[in-house]
Amino acid sequence: MICPLSPAHLVALTAFQIAAVLLFIDPVWAALPLALFILLCLLTPFFPRLSFFLPIVSRGPKGTRGVALTFDDGPDPLVTPKVLELLRQHGISATFFVTGRRAELYPELIEAILAAGHSVANHSLNHDPFLMLKGTGTLRHEVAGAQQVLRRFGIQPLAFRPPVGITNSRLWRVLLENGMFCVNFSCRAGDMGNRRIGGLAGKILARVKPGDIVLLHDVAPPKGDLAQLLGEFSQLIEGMKSRGLEIVPLARLIGREVMQREGASPDPAELFYDGLAAGYDDEQFHSNVSMSRTMEQQLFGARVPTLFSGRGRVLEIGAGTGIFTLEIARNCAEVVAVDISGKMLQLLEHKARAQGIGNVRIVKGNVEELSLTGPYSVVCAFSALEYLTDLPGLLKRLSAEVEPGGTIYFITARTSFFRLFTQIGNAMRQGMWLQSRSRARMERMLRDAGFEPVSVTSHLLKCVINGGMLLEVVARKPETSGAAVAAAAEGAA
Repeated sequence: MICPLSPAHLVALTAFQIAAVLLFIDPVWAALPLALFILLCLLTPFFPRLSFFLPIVSRGPKGTRGVALTFDDGPDPLVTPKVLELLRQHGISATFFVTGRRAELYPELIEAILAAGHSVANHSLNHDPFLMLKGTGTLRHEVAGAQQVLRRFGIQPLAFRPPVGITNSRLWRVLLENGMFCVNFSCRAGDMGNRRIGGLAGKILARVKPGDIVLLHDVAPPKGDLAQLLGEFSQLIEGMKSRGLEIVPLARLIGREVMQREGASPDPAELFYDGLAAGYDDEQFHSNVSMSRTMEQQLFGARVPTLFSGRGRVLEIGAGTGIFTLEIARNCAEVVAVDISGKMLQLLEHKARAQGIGNVRIVKGNVEELSLTGPYSVVCAFSALEYLTDLPGLLKRLSAEVEPGGTIYFITARTSFFRLFTQIGNAMRQGMWLQSRSRARMERMLRDAGFEPVSVTSHLLKCVINGGMLLEVVARKPETSGAAVAAAAEGAA
């Protein structure tokens, strides 16, 4: 479920709480925290790197080498072909944040950008500098309208850069609805859309650092100084190279694709995990989520001999990079590994090949929409059910795909006091509210789907005020289903 919480929401909540306390002390002072919050809302959009209203990618991760060049406001019939030739001469790739209207006017330039191996991203339909002052309907029209134009070229931009780099509180929801994320910049010359190009290269070279996303514009200077503009671009590229700065594609710098070829808009979860894939394993065991993941591994390890050893086909929902998949594969005939993220599954496939494991079948997609192609001896999932919109419905579908006497085994989020804080944190990071379930609710769903709960236990941070953050669920499909029993009885009669 889309739920774009941000630091702005927490600041607002804090301001109202402080105001409520001050109201009992001095009503005049109560207005101060609210006024400060309003001031923050007015000022922060003008800081392109500040993730106040939504997550903003403005540079590469810490330790990233190289820099990325991005060009805004085009394409332009005078400038863009010259820029493409310059980039070709230097053998470098860039990303062009184009407007929908200009893409409509100059389709041959979009084709040329793509043919040269560069990426195209969304810079709104009309490039209205006051777009963030408009309503949500206008914002949706500007983002989706540009997407519609660019789809004609067989591409689906994933990155959006707002006009002038200004954001607002409504932008994140609109981007999530369109399967996109926000990319701004960390280094620019203040060229005012090529209105001030004198010394452009020197200004950027004086401050550019490894990991920077550099903002340039491929539109004609109002005074017609095209040769000067191209000279500045050439000087900038040569200056970066002379300093040992490698100019790399934006996608490589940030570790996330900024454009994909034809296809439907990615699901918000797919977009998030595709971007996270490269560093996913390290994050799972060397960050604040490691405690939960380590507990899952311990619980899983204890269940392997009884639940997976010697089994036939196993369906794993949300297999990701294969943290659990490969061990399951060593103990059963075949694993059908389903995940929404193609990037994660590529890593899983690579691991399986490297370890000589050949009984893993990769399936990309949303398990709620896929054909399940049973029967299965075991169905399992590890911190994946939280993303599903209709778990009861999926369990009923699984009931028909699990063989009699088969098992379902899930480790999922348990509704609890501490879990609430992780749900809030996730909504701020992914823009999605992840579901949690109580033990009683989980048992009820299992029975309604025709499974017999064997064990539903809670784990992790169990205390007086918190009943645990994880639910470990083992359930069994009866050897003979109720329907089969009824049919047999009818036949005997």
